[in-house]
Amino acid sequence: MSTIIKEILVYFEQQGPMSPGDAAQKLNAPRYKVLATIQCLSELGFLEPLYSRGSYKIYQISLLGKKALEKMNSEESLRDILEESLIGANPLKNNEKEKVEA
Repeated sequence: MSTIIKEILVYFEQQGPMSPGDAAQKLNAPRYKVLATIQCLSELGFLEPLYSRGSYKIYQISLLGKKALEKMNSEESLRDILEESLIGANPLKNNEKEKVEA
């Protein structure tokens, strides 16, 4: 699964903004898998919607997505990247972590 995530992030970084359908056509992976992965990456903040009209959306890679891609290229695990992303996005988790460390 991390391979498709990395492929999608690399493709968005290289090619720029596009629709999930366009990405699915260009990548050599099942359409349903690319579309679902793009939706998940958007929910996690690695891709951000640039344009939306009805169900048609154009996404671009976010700063968080670029940071995650750099970390993936440096062999950091996807799990660590996702945990860092989720903790950074959730202030309650940050407070809990600070209490544990104190």
